[in-house]
Amino acid sequence: MVQRSKRSMSPGKAREMQAVTKEYLYTVRRWSGEVPIGHQVYIALDVLNFALNLALSKFNQEAGTNAPDEHMRLHRADVDAGE
Repeated sequence: MVQRSKRSMSPGKAREMQAVTKEYLYTVRRWSGEVPIGHQVYIALDVLNFALNLALSKFNQEAGTNAPDEHMRLHRADVDAGE
């Protein structure tokens, strides 16, 4: 396996990856709205949604923009509400 610890990510690459991830996040959220809550697919999409939010948070750090996005605020509101 290739050792990756010596690599670094440029802010431009982080922004590029962030844009693609954000677009996919919105697709996942749209799918979640089409599936009954509690269905196995909904649960899988919820986990994917969480992972994409985590990735976007890290891309924000790498891109030098640590300000939380609107989608992250909405996600936190859902989690804080116990949903």
